[in-house]
Amino acid sequence: MTLKLVGIGGLGTMLSPSAKHLQDHSTAKYIRILDRGGMNDIKKQRRHDWTEHGAQLVSHFRDLIGDGDFDGIVVCAGKNGDDYEIFIQLISLLKQNTSDHNYFILHLSTVSCDFVKATYEYCHRHNIDYANYPLTGGAKGAETARMLILCSGDIKLYEKTKNMLEKIGVPKYFNSDISYAAAVKLIGHVMVFHGLLGISLASALYKNITDIKNINLNQEQQNQIEFFDFLNSGAGGTKQWDVALRHSLSTHNWQTGFSIRYAVIDILYTIRLLLEKNIPGLLILPLLEITLLFIYILKNNADKNLAAQAVEQLIANTPHELIDQFLTKNLSLDIHHCLQTCINLLPSDLKKILMLEVSYS
Repeated sequence: MTLKLVGIGGLGTMLSPSAKHLQDHSTAKYIRILDRGGMNDIKKQRRHDWTEHGAQLVSHFRDLIGDGDFDGIVVCAGKNGDDYEIFIQLISLLKQNTSDHNYFILHLSTVSCDFVKATYEYCHRHNIDYANYPLTGGAKGAETARMLILCSGDIKLYEKTKNMLEKIGVPKYFNSDISYAAAVKLIGHVMVFHGLLGISLASALYKNITDIKNINLNQEQQNQIEFFDFLNSGAGGTKQWDVALRHSLSTHNWQTGFSIRYAVIDILYTIRLLLEKNIPGLLILPLLEITLLFIYILKNNADKNLAAQAVEQLIANTPHELIDQFLTKNLSLDIHHCLQTCINLLPSDLKKILMLEVSYS
């Protein structure tokens, strides 16, 4: 049976490759994709791919739902605050048809565990099956269908969608706990963010101990790349060199990759989970330091959409007294207080989409 799907977030980095991956397969077919705007060349190409796939691009939720003749909705959009508004609108429209349809929603966004639990209950009240299957592997993983798809919740829903998931990535089912996959994604973030800080500190230290006099910038960066290509293959290696920092050093592009605007939200979800699961508070301090470095970058580069590896540039190029001053002012050994300080320092638009407390009426 071919699953008939509609999608939200289909013009984004992680879901858009599905248009091509599912093109010649009968496992699933997208019939409509919500087009939320944007006219750059990348989005134009993604629209073309969906048209080739056979999907209709629509601009309103009501048109996306249409006559209701489909099996499920795939949502790969934003963070808690973004997706909360999406689910409010979706359920309002879907509940008109749930008497004769058993819809499912596959939620591929990275959100908090509390969001997953609350949204599951909300969907369940309206006879809609829900699961959160967050993705990890970045743009390259999505393009090559090698991204990891982290799955938990109802095993029947997983079995129903497994063939489709295997065409767009590498799914792994963990258990029936509805929020377990969300927690797995945040466990991965513990590794990502510590790796990012580690390689950024190592890179800055390399620059400070290496004699770079009379060497032009291009040669300096080439030497640095060769150095860490070698050293990163040792016991201290991290994927954050391969997938993030190396690319920016070689291309001088600090905007491609894991956007700091998303990274700072994800790291706060991660810190919240660590505290809830009784990890010693003082061991969470490095993640709070990274959070504050992200906030420092956001406050001083409001006009740029920098990627998370810009932390390396901050550490390497900013007088250490300024960084120490900012961290000293905002860090605290009271971890809960420090977490709230970080939240208070967020730009107003990011505070809105963070939405740590989730409740549907």
